[in-house]
Amino acid sequence: MPHAPAPRLYAMVATRAPVAVVFRRGPTSWWHVGRLDLASGDYAPGAWLRGGLYPRRGDLSPDGELLLSFVMKRTRGEFLGPAPGPGTYFTVSKVPWLTALAAWREGSTWTRGCHFVEGRRARRPFALGDPDAGDAAPLRRRLGVELTPVIQYAVERRRGWVEHPDSPPREAGGPWDEGRQAILVKPRPAGTPGRLVLQDRGLVRGAGIEWRAPSFALERRGRRVALADVAWADWAPDGGLVVATISGRIELRDPDARGRRAVVWAHDLAALRPDPRPAPAWARAW
Repeated sequence: MPHAPAPRLYAMVATRAPVAVVFRRGPTSWWHVGRLDLASGDYAPGAWLRGGLYPRRGDLSPDGELLLSFVMKRTRGEFLGPAPGPGTYFTVSKVPWLTALAAWREGSTWTRGCHFVEGRRARRPFALGDPDAGDAAPLRRRLGVELTPVIQYAVERRRGWVEHPDSPPREAGGPWDEGRQAILVKPRPAGTPGRLVLQDRGLVRGAGIEWRAPSFALERRGRRVALADVAWADWAPDGGLVVATISGRIELRDPDARGRRAVVWAHDLAALRPDPRPAPAWARAW
């Protein structure tokens, strides 16, 4: 019997907390969301969704508690809360669940998405007067929501990734900035040497998450080492290296160690099978 293909993984690290949200795609149209505690190494499984989930068009709140998702839902039973039924829309939920505490409809998948902003009041499309917005007042007291501009790797740029000097100019990718083979870098935090390098190949139909399948490398003291088994990477707040592997593992690695000693802890998500269940009570209310 042939082996099932490895799931595709993607993640976001909170900007002000040692927390990451992990997205797992597979098999086929199934998605899974989990919460990763970067301090303890604990992984908490959450929602399963059969439909469309577009992580690169959403966001994780700075404290790692709220998830802004762009979702294509096929049946009403996939969600609880004020989600308006089948269609494409944005939701705000508690990590690692997708139960919509508030939601608003989007007309199609032709959107670059939305993201959280601090210190501002939320405006449209997230407004209390919208018929599909649900009870947005608790969110509006904490965070705003803004439309994401048309640019590659908007999630990463909000987390400190910047263009490498060798990155092609934006015009090379056209007005939607999709085809450009950009190069981004992110210095290691906590005053330690080194940086991560992300090299994009442009849109690769059927590959990666939303057709993006970048390669990653670790650069230290002028030497660049390819992370050949890595599909996603970022820094933990303490300078550890968080990666999602092509084989379906999420790992914390010590960039200063070698070989097997480099893996501090790991979670193998490849063996997970769809197990949809209602969110717990704490995730169904603000």
